[in-house]
Formats: sequence, C-alpha cells, structure tokens
Amino acid sequence: MGAALPGYGPIDTVICDIDGVLLLGAKPIPGAREALERVRAAGIRLIFATNNATKSPPAVRTHMQDVIGFDPGCDAVVNSGVATARFIAGKVERVFVVGSDGLRSTLGEEGIAITDDWREADAVVTGTNFDVTYEVLAHAGLAVQNGATFYATNSDVAFPRPDGLYPGAGAITAVVALTTGVSPIVCGKPFAPMRNALEAQGGSRILIVGDRPDTDIALGKEEGWPTVLVLSGVVTDRNQIPAALTPDVVLNSIAELPAALGVDDPD
Repeated sequence: MGAALPGYGPIDTVICDIDGVLLLGAKPIPGAREALERVRAAGIRLIFATNNATKSPPAVRTHMQDVIGFDPGCDAVVNSGVATARFIAGKVERVFVVGSDGLRSTLGEEGIAITDDWREADAVVTGTNFDVTYEVLAHAGLAVQNGATFYATNSDVAFPRPDGLYPGAGAITAVVALTTGVSPIVCGKPFAPMRNALEAQGGSRILIVGDRPDTDIALGKEEGWPTVLVLSGVVTDRNQIPAALTPDVVLNSIAELPAALGVDDPD
C-alpha cells in the first residue's frame, strides 16, 4: 500500500483543507468521502488544516461526519484558532475576542483568559464572527489603540458557500486594521504559527491540498511540500491562479486526488 505524486515520489501524509475542498457550508463536495477513504486505505495519514476558526476542532470533526460522512479522527484537525492559541499562550494575560464561541473555547483550552472589557485587554484576537456588531469592532479598535497586541486567526477575506463567497476573518480584521492603522500578527495559513502547529503533527513526505493559492499553496511553498489545488472553492478557474503561486497539480475536485496519487480503487 502507498501512493506517490508523479515527480515527487512517495507520500505518507496529506494535509487537506476543508472549506471549498471537502464541503461548502452544509453541502459535501461530490466524491469527497470516497476520495478520503481511498487515500486512508492506501496507508496515508490525513491531517485536516483549516483557517476557519469558528468551530473548535471537536466541532469540526462532528461537522465533517455530519456533512461528508467521514470521521477525521480525534487529533487530526488543526485550525487557525488552535495555531493562534498555541502562539499567544503565555504571552498575554487577557484577550478581547472578535470571534465565535468556538474560537473563545479554543483559546480557553490553552488557559487564555478572555475579557469583554476592552480596557482590560492586553491583546485582541480577530476571527470570523457571524454575529459581529459595530460596538464589538469599535471596542477591538479601542483596545488596539490602548496598546493591546493585535492578532488575527487568519487573513482570508472570503470563504466559499454554495451560493458564492462570504466575508471571512480577513474582512473583519481589516475593519480594525484600517481603523487603527495597526497591522495584525496573522496566525493561520500560510504564516509561521500555523506552520509550527502542522509541523508538530509529524510526517516526512507531505502533500498539501487546498483551494486557495494565497494560503494553501503558499504554505506548501514555504515548507517545500508538493501542492495540489482543487477548483471547487475560492478558485474555480486555472486563470485565477497567480503565476507566483502555481501549484504542482491542479484538480477539478478532491474526487480526483486518489487517481493523482496512483491509489487504486479497492473495488
């Protein structure tokens, strides 16, 4: 059992994005479950790395089971919330969060204290928040102006849903950045905190699969890993791929990954 990407040799670990690669909101990408099962059956370890920090890793696992019928396993999900929490743990005392309950719980798991009073915060963390208000954004900006260190879970300005692109964490972060004139320390793909979190997962012959050149493909290039871009998410046409972030392989969807790796159909 095993797999190889032509021109790059054997692969023992696939780091796979989720949104736009395996699912779009509550809709699975056709063939996603079957593709993952075939890759896993070939003895390849699967790690799921997403910049979406709205859910905790256990909640991401449940969402994947519900939507695509595939269980990633207990410790196989790493998101930008985890990368952020690990990066800032021990560096800050109280954090003002512009983000979901999932992000808040992820930060809390690392022992990070959260405050809803911007005056008490020595750090601000921004992420996607579907219920964000003007007041919360204003308070985040005031905290940064008051000297709080500014972190962002990720810089993705949009994420794909079945009916199009929706504002992402990068769009929310931009409000605070433009208001204060302060650029955040970004923790998600392709930046160092996320790279460190993924390197801790292990693997010696790694392939990265994603739908965004500026995050997934850039991460692979930073680490020297071969890259696969699927056209089922943010990028839907080869002409949208920047020349500087050209992937090693382009597929229409994750369903084509087993064939690209030379993984035989078990049937």
